[in-house]
Amino acid sequence: MNRCQRWTPALLLTAVLFAVQSTPSSAETRPAAIGVAASITPSAEGGIGTVFSTLAPGSELHASETVRTGDAGKADLVFIDRTNLTVGPTSEVVLDKFVYDPVGNKGKVVLQASRGAFRFVTGTQDHSAYQLNTPYGSLGVRGTAFTCEVKPKGQKQQQQIAGCDIKCTVESGSVEAATLGGQKKTFTAGQTFCQSGNNLALTSAGGGPTTVSTSGGSSSGGGGCVEQQTPVVIPCSK
Repeated sequence: MNRCQRWTPALLLTAVLFAVQSTPSSAETRPAAIGVAASITPSAEGGIGTVFSTLAPGSELHASETVRTGDAGKADLVFIDRTNLTVGPTSEVVLDKFVYDPVGNKGKVVLQASRGAFRFVTGTQDHSAYQLNTPYGSLGVRGTAFTCEVKPKGQKQQQQIAGCDIKCTVESGSVEAATLGGQKKTFTAGQTFCQSGNNLALTSAGGGPTTVSTSGGSSSGGGGCVEQQTPVVIPCSK
């Protein structure tokens, strides 16, 4: 029998909190969940180390887990602090560290994006808690929504990101980009920036957020990344 359930952001958050507050017996056999997969189109994998399994809507996410997609894959992930992460096609990200501190400033959310397209929206924790690392440096986010595409380390420059190692568009808040060579710049809402090696450059400014498609094309000349639907509602399959 086909079992069908419609998920809303509230239901997703409830499901994650229930997983975190699991019984002692279940906690002994598996780590606490830090989030769930809200939607998967058409497929994505998650795993720790070399053991991967197919993700489905409602699949739990854990610290140190790697999420990866194929050529047409897309995964919308929701975390217990209401952080949203969309992983676009041919992408890979490690959920490196997740410390949830809903009332203080000791929380920490660190993601490692090694390749592909992403959209990241910070959750309810202190803005200083969030950091996205790449093979070329780091992005500190401050109450932010932004899209970003990361070129795989060691590959030649790719046409879809216009010769950049990283190309990002800030939709709201600000992003502090830091290269491995120590260069730092802060970019604000409406700005698109490019990192090539240790150089950071503003490529466009103003005009509001850029909407981009999952295929890597941009409808308004922006960051070449992925668009996330908020709130997430997963239709029942037939």
